[in-house]
Amino acid sequence: MPELKLKADILAPQHEKILKYSGFHPSRVLKFIPTLIKDVFKITSTNFYEDFIKWDKSVDPIGFYGAWRGVDVKDFRTNLWVNVKVQGEQEEKSKKGEVTIRISGILMTTLPYTNFLEKIISRSYSYLYYSEHRRRYIAEAKRLLDIFESEVRKQLEIIGG
Repeated sequence: MPELKLKADILAPQHEKILKYSGFHPSRVLKFIPTLIKDVFKITSTNFYEDFIKWDKSVDPIGFYGAWRGVDVKDFRTNLWVNVKVQGEQEEKSKKGEVTIRISGILMTTLPYTNFLEKIISRSYSYLYYSEHRRRYIAEAKRLLDIFESEVRKQLEIIGG
């Protein structure tokens, strides 16, 4: 069945938040990020995806990479997708290194239709009535992304912006 898909970039125009950390044991983010995503966005384990955890131990400093996604179901039409990517390196003996954390979010709305008339009605409904719901979902998602960013900063003891 065909469908209209409406995407909204939560952090537009910058598309993602980027946090950088240099210091002791940056690879610990691989452990606390999944828990933070589930807790802050109220995502169940069935709606959480750990896409990659990679290590390169062939060199010193050791490189690491992690990517996670989660979907927060807002209603039967709209979902909030949260993406977090982590890339860094850490010295094997001193445990000092650096990490870059990228946080992004997309609000995805799907409006199914079966014929041309229904497509016009769905589009009109979306613009006239459902857009207020989407605006509230976007505002809530921005707030949750800010909370997530502050929790990551707190865990890594990053001060300032």
